[in-house]
Amino acid sequence: MGNTGTILTSVKGPVATISLNRPDVHHAINMVMIRELIRAITGFGESESIRIILLNAPGPNFSAGADLDWMRRGLNQGEEHLKKESSEMAGLFRIIWENPKVVVTAVQGNVLGGAIGLVAASDLVIAEEGAQFSFSEVKLGLVPATIAPFVVRKTGKSLASAWMLTGRAFTTAEARDGGLVHFVCGEGMLEGETNRLLKDLLANGPEAMVEVKQMLRELSPDEDPGKIQKETSEIIARFRASKEGQEGMNAFFDKRKPGWHETE
Repeated sequence: MGNTGTILTSVKGPVATISLNRPDVHHAINMVMIRELIRAITGFGESESIRIILLNAPGPNFSAGADLDWMRRGLNQGEEHLKKESSEMAGLFRIIWENPKVVVTAVQGNVLGGAIGLVAASDLVIAEEGAQFSFSEVKLGLVPATIAPFVVRKTGKSLASAWMLTGRAFTTAEARDGGLVHFVCGEGMLEGETNRLLKDLLANGPEAMVEVKQMLRELSPDEDPGKIQKETSEIIARFRASKEGQEGMNAFFDKRKPGWHETE
């Protein structure tokens, strides 16, 4: 396991785990953590042996959001410096969103402010029933700007408006109903249910999952229907003819597991 100070990293087969590691401040996010997350997520995204990146945090809370000391220092810094820091934070969420690997985030307890950006940018999110979310920025006279694009992609503008304008706490059930969370488990069951989700993902074709991510990221209902028909037809034809697609179909008809199961 690697320890860079604000995060812990480990690799088990095709799964890379990144754990927030600032328990004394409830894993609050600062610039050091942002930069270390960028390096780790980028590195795992470029690794041919990694198929899934798991993001989690030990202890009772996932993250308290922005670190108070970091925010306090910003009171004496100029707009240009703050703009650079904000751009790095926005870049972190974009790197998660555009990463070729499937990014799974598991959360519990409080998930506040900027930490929701990690959730919104991830492909799949599993949360304990007792988790609580809040866009608390507005209560400090701030705007959750860098995370807004990723939240809106998941929930739409109407629900994002209700959450961001009020800054109120909302439950895991509400987050799931709104599209921010995909899977919910009982308290104390997060690790086991996350491992089951990872097992399900590892049963899928690695190249197919990469293509699904890219397809969904680029697909727009506003596009010309003819263009959509052409592009999607080409995708399925390419995968039916691909080595992975051929192996998956042959394994199904032969009543055996496809070859990629050997990497679990």
